[in-house]
Amino acid sequence: MTYPQDLREKTPLWDSNYPIRFYRNRSRMAKKDDTILNLHWHEHFEIIDMRAGKAQFHIDSRPYEASAGDLLFVPAGALHVGYNASDEDVEFVAVVFNASLLRMLHPDPVFERYMLPFLDGRAQLPAKLSASDELGAPFRRLIRESTDEFEQQAAAYELVIKHNFHLLFALLSRQFLPEKFVDKPAPLRHSESFKPLIQHIEAHLAEPLSVEQAARMVNLNPYHFCKTFKKLTGRTFVDFVNWLRINEADRLLRETEWTVTEIAERIGCGNANYFTKLYKKYKSYPPSEVRRRLLST
Repeated sequence: MTYPQDLREKTPLWDSNYPIRFYRNRSRMAKKDDTILNLHWHEHFEIIDMRAGKAQFHIDSRPYEASAGDLLFVPAGALHVGYNASDEDVEFVAVVFNASLLRMLHPDPVFERYMLPFLDGRAQLPAKLSASDELGAPFRRLIRESTDEFEQQAAAYELVIKHNFHLLFALLSRQFLPEKFVDKPAPLRHSESFKPLIQHIEAHLAEPLSVEQAARMVNLNPYHFCKTFKKLTGRTFVDFVNWLRINEADRLLRETEWTVTEIAERIGCGNANYFTKLYKKYKSYPPSEVRRRLLST
């Protein structure tokens, strides 16, 4: 279903390597039926972790009562809104993340069998897990540990969160993935053919490679190539190449004394201004900031 663009939430620019945010929402002095989550939708997944109070959330027009300890899973693209269900204060954590957080750089048949069905929409998670349901305990623990990591931001917190969410979806798959996906996993005929392409891209980052050229390398037409590539990696082909280039540029900024212009040429972005714009898009700060931080340590 397609919803109006004016209800689409404009997600803040985030680090493309760790596309996840934790929003702690508190409604003090809220009255019954007050809106605690405005009507919106976005292309990302969302998990609502109720911490206090009672609320009613509508997910794609279906109402769900929620109280402390309940978990709600909002599919990507689902319209959702929340209201206070009492005159008490309400608190919940909204975890918003993109499927690319969990995608594998190189196609993995186990990943494709157990996790990909949830990420590409072929399988749906339960809309709600109640606090009284013992099945929800390990999922709640992982989500709350990740929330603490995000808020405290100790060293390597990003890796801990990413690890927790891989484990979270592995356990969700074990519990809720329909047997038809386990018994008859999606065909993997394209996965192996994409591995040499990805290796080629990594080894020749500075060389231009069009969608048409890449499609020919895996014997697909451009339309099916783009569709399959995004399904396997969670990114468009152009986004994936740019992401690899910026990651390599980040390494060179930290480990070499090359100028920004030299690094831009090294990764195939001959125009230093375009490189700076692209780097800022993926990292949320300019390349000069990396050198400045290194000098200040």
